[in-house]
Amino acid sequence: MLANFFGKSNPVNFIVIFSIFLAFFFTHSISSNDLTTLNLSFVLEHILMLIFFLVLFFFYNFILSKNKLTLYNSYGFLIFVLLFGFFPAAMSSWDELFLNILVLVYLRRVYSLRSSKDFYKKTFDSGFWLGILFLLAPKTILFGILLFLSIWLFQKINFRTLLIPCLGFLSPVICYATYCFWYNQMEEFMASFFWYANYNFELFTDRSILISLILMGVLLMISILVKTPKVISISGNYRKYWILIIFNLFLAITVLVIQNTLNESQLLLLFFPISIILTNWLESIQKPFIKNIIIVLLLVAPIILFII
Repeated sequence: MLANFFGKSNPVNFIVIFSIFLAFFFTHSISSNDLTTLNLSFVLEHILMLIFFLVLFFFYNFILSKNKLTLYNSYGFLIFVLLFGFFPAAMSSWDELFLNILVLVYLRRVYSLRSSKDFYKKTFDSGFWLGILFLLAPKTILFGILLFLSIWLFQKINFRTLLIPCLGFLSPVICYATYCFWYNQMEEFMASFFWYANYNFELFTDRSILISLILMGVLLMISILVKTPKVISISGNYRKYWILIIFNLFLAITVLVIQNTLNESQLLLLFFPISIILTNWLESIQKPFIKNIIIVLLLVAPIILFII
């Protein structure tokens, strides 16, 4: 029943899935805030945050539908939302929410490079958004690997296709460097190029987070091991997209590992690749009974984790 319902993509599905997100959102807000301090500012802040989440969901669904990363269903959006139930603190950081919206804007361009239409404009835009990401979170520059991988997979690598995204990247970076130079703040600009990580994995001592990561890790391993041999045997864009999304996951994990301090809200960076990989595996399962079991597991697990 659930597999059949979420196996379609229509406004009713969006409303149901967004209602699930609202349940997660308000449950987390109530449990993590002192309601005795409830005021107009608190309400307006949460309404504004919900609007930003709608923007995040819009870009997520746009990338999926425009590039056909999944079939015509709601599995991807459902899993993306359910990940907020597994990692509720991902709903509490404005900085990470805004950063991930920009990451999706960047990925929207990267995944669209399969088409040669306005190709050079899209590569410049990709470099530009990568430059913006670099200024906000320097270690996200690693996602630049995804850009050149996409160019190599869908088009061809030459001097022009290497130069144009670099020029796009340098545009915001040089503007910011000029601003810092003018106001004698070059130390702040140069700090973006000096990375360090303390590799403090204290986050994983939290039992609910550890259980969630283990569950997601197991499902991801099953998805990759089951799906990859089938995808490799198929020629065309689907195989290229699968390679991109696997690298997307690997780069997101790398960016998180080298953070100065890692917190649960930063795990939002993993939601996009995880949801697509799990969706592709779920779509390949022929028996509806097994699909229903997996969907029920993903729906019930966040509730159990919240209780314990």
